[in-house]
Amino acid sequence: MGGRGSGTWYRGSTKTTIEETKRIDIRYMRKQGLLKSGTTGSLKWTCRGEPSGDIRYSCFSNYLQLNFRYREYGDEWEPMEQQIKFDRTSCHYGGERTWFRCPHCNKRVAVLYGYDIRFLCRHCYQIPYSSQQEGYMNNVISQKDKLGERIFEYYDCGEGWGKKKGLHWKTFNRLLSRYQAIDNQWVQYMGKYLNLH
Repeated sequence: MGGRGSGTWYRGSTKTTIEETKRIDIRYMRKQGLLKSGTTGSLKWTCRGEPSGDIRYSCFSNYLQLNFRYREYGDEWEPMEQQIKFDRTSCHYGGERTWFRCPHCNKRVAVLYGYDIRFLCRHCYQIPYSSQQEGYMNNVISQKDKLGERIFEYYDCGEGWGKKKGLHWKTFNRLLSRYQAIDNQWVQYMGKYLNLH
């Protein structure tokens, strides 16, 4: 059969994930005061500390206008303009919350993603989160590590000891049972993996 790591239960797919795309978050823009009508400026992205893109924006009362350049692989850069409508909902304690309307499906969303030419919601582009792309084994290990760091005072390389300070015994015992179940799941799948190859 295949070599170490072969098979989809162990290895994730290589499809682009949300974390690898440029995104515009309306919550960030609101906190920074960038949604006031008449505001203009630029949004910039970095990758590993290096600039990886920027766009110009202008904010109006009912929409956000984006101006940027785009090119297909190796083609010339072309100017692009995109308008994104706002939607507003009332908050329980007064005021209102502003949302984007996805330019393709018209769904109310907080984040739009620049995966292709336009900024659209993740559902339209069908972009998964990186956690959805992890292979089954990696997902189990990730769950085990997160839970181990939460409940043990000392946790390293998949081994934990000592109840975390401030954690009630009842909660610790409940989460420890879950941790042990995940650990057993990992052992079973590792056993299957080693027996198959």
